[in-house]
Amino acid sequence: MPAFLGRWLAKEKLSPEEGVAMLEERYKKYKYVEASMTSQKTRMAEKLPDFKNSLAILDVLIDKKEKEEPFETTYLVSEEVYTKATVPKPEKVSIWLGANVMVEYELDKAKELLEKNRGNVQKAVDELTSELAFVKDQITTTEVNIAHVHNYGVKKRQQKTAA
Repeated sequence: MPAFLGRWLAKEKLSPEEGVAMLEERYKKYKYVEASMTSQKTRMAEKLPDFKNSLAILDVLIDKKEKEEPFETTYLVSEEVYTKATVPKPEKVSIWLGANVMVEYELDKAKELLEKNRGNVQKAVDELTSELAFVKDQITTTEVNIAHVHNYGVKKRQQKTAA
């Protein structure tokens, strides 16, 4: 390992201290990327229960529609003020798309849309999990490399003082 480190440092035209500094800079970048990706994954994963709840409500509405039963609900009128409503024949539902946009869909189309969006979010969470594993491997490798270069520098200094 020391011969390889010596060649690498010579090729990069770095002293052991500069090599450690370069690796520490790379380490900081990986840690920043890891924090960013972890935050993004958390935000995405937090959306999954909302999709599950929305799909469960849609299933109830679809069931009520098929049985031709009215749907009773309690909804928020203003802060801490609720009222009951009866929907005699549930056929459509409004879905928030984001950016203050709400669109009305038939129940089946709404379910398709929510399932597609939930699948996309789950796919993004899975991809971020995979990418995070790679970044964590890079962090570990960089930590080991920092230790090797540091130890190489210590040995070189010891050899210099012994000579």
